[in-house]
Amino acid sequence: MSSNSRNSSISARRRVASAVDLMRVLKRANSFVKPKLKALASSKTKSLPLQAPIFLGNIPKKGVSYNPKQPATKKIKKIIEKNYYQGNFESAIKRVSSQNIPELQEIQTLQQYYYYVDELVTWIPEIRVWDWNGDILHERTCYLRITQFYYYFNQKELEALQSPIAPVEGAKLSPISKWLRGFAIEWGDFLDTKDSAKYLESFKYAPEYAWQDYEKEPKEYDSFNSFFARTFKDINAQRPVAQADNDRVIVFPAESTFVGQWAISTDVGEPLPAPPSIVVKHIEWPIEELLQDTKYKKDFEGGTFCHSFLNTYDYHRQHTAVAGKVLEAKFIPGQVYLEVNLEEQGEIEENGDVANAVIPQRFLDADDPTGYQFVQCRGLIVLETAIGKVAILPMGMGQVSSVVFVEPEAEGHKPIVLSEKEKKQLNYNQQVKRLNEKIQEKLVGKHFSKGEMFSYFQFGGSDCVVVFERKANVNVNAKVGVHYKLRTQYAVSNIDELISNY
Repeated sequence: MSSNSRNSSISARRRVASAVDLMRVLKRANSFVKPKLKALASSKTKSLPLQAPIFLGNIPKKGVSYNPKQPATKKIKKIIEKNYYQGNFESAIKRVSSQNIPELQEIQTLQQYYYYVDELVTWIPEIRVWDWNGDILHERTCYLRITQFYYYFNQKELEALQSPIAPVEGAKLSPISKWLRGFAIEWGDFLDTKDSAKYLESFKYAPEYAWQDYEKEPKEYDSFNSFFARTFKDINAQRPVAQADNDRVIVFPAESTFVGQWAISTDVGEPLPAPPSIVVKHIEWPIEELLQDTKYKKDFEGGTFCHSFLNTYDYHRQHTAVAGKVLEAKFIPGQVYLEVNLEEQGEIEENGDVANAVIPQRFLDADDPTGYQFVQCRGLIVLETAIGKVAILPMGMGQVSSVVFVEPEAEGHKPIVLSEKEKKQLNYNQQVKRLNEKIQEKLVGKHFSKGEMFSYFQFGGSDCVVVFERKANVNVNAKVGVHYKLRTQYAVSNIDELISNY
């Protein structure tokens, strides 16, 4: 990634994640000194929510052996020992611990890393809150936990052990990439439990989550995942569909920040044959790989690819960008991936989006490049519409390895999932096959109105991709780096004549 493109990408992310603290507070908080952090995180101020014990507070001392307790941790230990990866992990751990990153500096050995994985896979999401000289401050704790975890796997020693984020080869999972997917599933299962809801009240102290706009108070949800997939009190009033009766107007399928649009090439013949692709940073990404095995992939030659990302605090349900009939819907297994960089605190925006969020002088930030979507866990729905075929792909990013499709509103928007009994008898690939059979049974041939919900995500940040046919002749109105509300205008189709028999 070039420095210019990388900086512009980080800038877009910072606009979403920047702090609104007074400069005097940031000067005091530019580095979380451990004794100060302990005092703040365990504050007994009555106005503050219930807080979790200090994360990694009981980490074993350097040189002490640790026996993993959770299945995911036992599995990574086995993979490391079987494949002689100890040197890779120890080198990555040493580098990260030397960078003075809050909390991660405590992890100096492989044994301590195993303890960290055990703690993380059963970590209960919270927003750490404290009172500092009368100011109620909060930390972006969920975002922090995700970036901390993936930062290790962005180190060169561990990157070398993962499947490449590259066309074609990226579909083949290495032992580490397969483990990362399994870790996401195991953590996701924990976040479906009642225990995971213990600190939900703390999310009231993070204005970016806008808890007041949703159907229930945080404490009323029975798990973290149910809170994460929360719904608006009155979506039609809060997020009205832009020109609902105008089939040419395309709306945002997710509450998200627009990353950009790319032209899809057409099929190239001899002497240098190449499939329809988009070109990102001089790499060709074939559309057929993105849409994987769909019989409609040829229809998107010469079309348009659009990409947006969702932050951890955004509304995490996806809605159709246009009205249409479902031709195909499925879950596509792949990697779970997140690019994380160590950043230095720059100039602070006085009117940023995240009110009173403390960001240390040195912090981890997630970049969101276009391209990884072609090998990531994702959902796919292809609609026949008045402007031609439209494909919408909710993308799992990092911990969002779960994309849950729902039935149309007329049938109650019931989630399409496997029961515990169904999953128990099947391995991962068999579960995917059976799930896709159910998705096809429930959705193919059904009609969705413009702006109607069709899926939702579980824990984490995530992305949404929309692909249009060439004949749609779309003019994208969205601006790069701008955060848009769900169901607001995204683009306009200049198709010669609307299709009436879809």
